[in-house]
Amino acid sequence: MLATIFLSLACLAIFSAYTIRQMMHQLHMLQLNSYRNERYSLWLHRDFVKNFNFSPAIALISIVFISNELIFLGIWGSVYVVLFLSHKPLVQKKPLVITARIKRLMVIITSIFCLLPLGVYFLTNQFVLSFILLSLLLLLIPYTSLLANILAIPVEQSIANGFVKQAKKTIRSHHNLKVIGITGSYGKTSTKFILQQILATQYHTLMTPESYNTLMGVTRVINENLKPLHNLFIVEMGAKQKGDIKEISDLVRPEIGLITTIGEQHLETFKTLDNIKNTKAEIINDLPNHGIAVLNGDNQPSLALNNATSARIVYFAIDNPQADYQAKNIKILNNGLTTFDIRLPDEQVLSLESRLLGQHNIYNILSAVSIANELRVNHNKIKSAVRAIKPAPHRMNVKPTKAGITIIDNAFSTNPSAARSSVEVMAKIDGKQKIIITPGMIELGEIEYEENKKFGQNIPNGLDYVILVGHSRQTTAIQEGLDSVKFPSEQVYLAADLNDANRQLRAIAQTGDVVLYENDLPDNYL
Repeated sequence: MLATIFLSLACLAIFSAYTIRQMMHQLHMLQLNSYRNERYSLWLHRDFVKNFNFSPAIALISIVFISNELIFLGIWGSVYVVLFLSHKPLVQKKPLVITARIKRLMVIITSIFCLLPLGVYFLTNQFVLSFILLSLLLLLIPYTSLLANILAIPVEQSIANGFVKQAKKTIRSHHNLKVIGITGSYGKTSTKFILQQILATQYHTLMTPESYNTLMGVTRVINENLKPLHNLFIVEMGAKQKGDIKEISDLVRPEIGLITTIGEQHLETFKTLDNIKNTKAEIINDLPNHGIAVLNGDNQPSLALNNATSARIVYFAIDNPQADYQAKNIKILNNGLTTFDIRLPDEQVLSLESRLLGQHNIYNILSAVSIANELRVNHNKIKSAVRAIKPAPHRMNVKPTKAGITIIDNAFSTNPSAARSSVEVMAKIDGKQKIIITPGMIELGEIEYEENKKFGQNIPNGLDYVILVGHSRQTTAIQEGLDSVKFPSEQVYLAADLNDANRQLRAIAQTGDVVLYENDLPDNYL
């Protein structure tokens, strides 16, 4: 009897240690998917075999030894010892943040693992059945996490409503505050950083930091950071489904609404481009009559929004000569600077220099300058600010190394337009061997495979060597694109993960080479 109790406790201890690891991984995935069950389910089922851990099922072979409790426990516990010791943690570029919400989910999941087996034991007086149930719960931990997230909804909603109510009261008390909302399929975070640096030369500005672009992220910034001295508040607004931007707009009531561009990003969740367009339009639908809607004049879905607002519409563009603000004479100099002119509505020309690379950054600067000019920022201040702007973190950052290798870090995320722009930059930049490290693009719905294939077909236009990260549909599509244009197979390496990719890079890179890290979002899920 004592031996059985001791062995049971030892088995439960090692099982708990292994289960905690698995639980934290699932909670990390939930957090990366914004605690949205539908997005988490898409991640789980996108590559079910890879994302679903079948290892705990091995412990169920101990069922055949139920008649001998000690043998049953010995086999059952040994399986989890092996699983625990053989576990290799993944390197996470965006690690799990232990928030209060994560702690609450941990309590719910732990309660499920404790209460259900205990209930079975008290009903049947068969502790073996409780151990079998523990294995089944661990095997199904993705769905246990989903269940915990559902059970937490009433509590989370109540907490969220309290914070939002406080934020509304705070922002309504700032009577002289002007709010600028920024959304778009891509470019919104970079544009936000650029706009803040320009406007800060003349105004007391506050912006939502990093990628704080959800209702609760914006709420937190208001409650913790908004002060009476601020007269401009720059708010990034992200969306994963219809109504997300309206929620934030109802909270902050922007007077200026910028849509950087409308494209296929997050098509997996939105399903159609029209759904994306209508959701992005939520930022301008309720602008006041004296407000300004700033739209991309080269983007057809944006042009279709001309009747979506009663506010004045201002267009910016590179190709469209009818736009209010047009960038022209774009050049990339050997010293790494990009120069270009902006034609203003009064036909004045603003000549600018920037250290940002790529046509997509010209659009970002152009839209920010459009708003700054509408707010009457001094032109000399605009020029100085644009010249001093550094790239936002992981967005075309140029980083020379001691080994004489130039790293271009565009690892935040990517989309078809930005991927093309990155290849164009690599074609124009000076360097010997030009190398790309990429896991491909995700969240593009039905066009995901085709867009990654097109990306692969475009790679030879600016790159000499390709390191693909991960065995996935994305990398398979890129490889197919490379094969279709007869890119040499000896110049392609398929890495198991980012560590393997970096090992291969160290093996082939030489002084004078240029390395592009393009998109890390899928790598969070490896």
